[in-house]
Amino acid sequence: MKKHLYTALNSTSQSDTIVTTLCRSLPSDINAEEGIWLPLVPIGAFTGRDGRSWINSDPEAVINNTTLPFVLDIDHASELTANTEASGWVTQLKIQEDHIFGWLEFNALGKKAIDEKRYKFYSPAFNVTKDNVLLDLSSMGLTNKPNLYVPALNKAQDNQTTPQQKDDPMLPELLAALGLSADADQATALNAIKALKTAKPDPQMPDLNHFVPQATHSQVVTELNAANTKLAKLETEKHNEAVETALNAAIKDKKIAPADREFYANYCSTEQGLADFNKFVSTKAPVIGDSNLPDKPAQKDGKDTELNSEQQGILAQMGVVLD
Repeated sequence: MKKHLYTALNSTSQSDTIVTTLCRSLPSDINAEEGIWLPLVPIGAFTGRDGRSWINSDPEAVINNTTLPFVLDIDHASELTANTEASGWVTQLKIQEDHIFGWLEFNALGKKAIDEKRYKFYSPAFNVTKDNVLLDLSSMGLTNKPNLYVPALNKAQDNQTTPQQKDDPMLPELLAALGLSADADQATALNAIKALKTAKPDPQMPDLNHFVPQATHSQVVTELNAANTKLAKLETEKHNEAVETALNAAIKDKKIAPADREFYANYCSTEQGLADFNKFVSTKAPVIGDSNLPDKPAQKDGKDTELNSEQQGILAQMGVVLD
């Protein structure tokens, strides 16, 4: 007996998880002596009457994954039992219109069954993923008891839905992903899938929400650089002005010597340096005393003003005698 991960028909006669299959009527004018092209599975999304759904999103991959020839048996015996006796073989596959078609060739057993009109229906079995996406075709069976209310089943012996199928509905999620309403039909879903596969963005027409012309980009960069340069210049001028103000005030308040101006100017070249300097002079006592120079300029007659008492004391200590 074959053991697939998920095989496309339902049965209670085996422990494997079996999912789905389709059932179709044999052509009334079928000639068993000749081969015949028969539609096997639709392309795109398709749904059974019981509400279960599957998706044949990549029919070419399904064909490529299918091992040919695969067997035509009776009532899916090769899937459900150890009996793999063939009534014919599907030897070729092709995509035609909205289906995968298979070329069916009967052997003597199959020819006899058809000539004697022993079976009226056929159905393919196919393997699917747990998300009900077709992987490949497995076999094909002749049967007389299709469950008409459950087209996904060949046999009326089992019309139950597995827990996996109840928990993982495929079609509603597919329709939502495609942006379609819940009542969209198979043709609409198929067209949406085809449109997604064929749609290719034009490299010459980028999305204007994500791209700007090169010229605009260059202009913006140039203007931004100019603005940054101007801003940096203004900030430098403002800083230099603040340094000058701070140095002038410190010299005026006799907190630093004029000879040290260049040293402190270099120290204040950064914002942090200026802040530290201002903190330094705010707590520093004057280091330069009164120059004790006369407040008045020399008289126009050439006579100097008198020295004050402190100046006279210093001269006396130096041994200088004033006339």
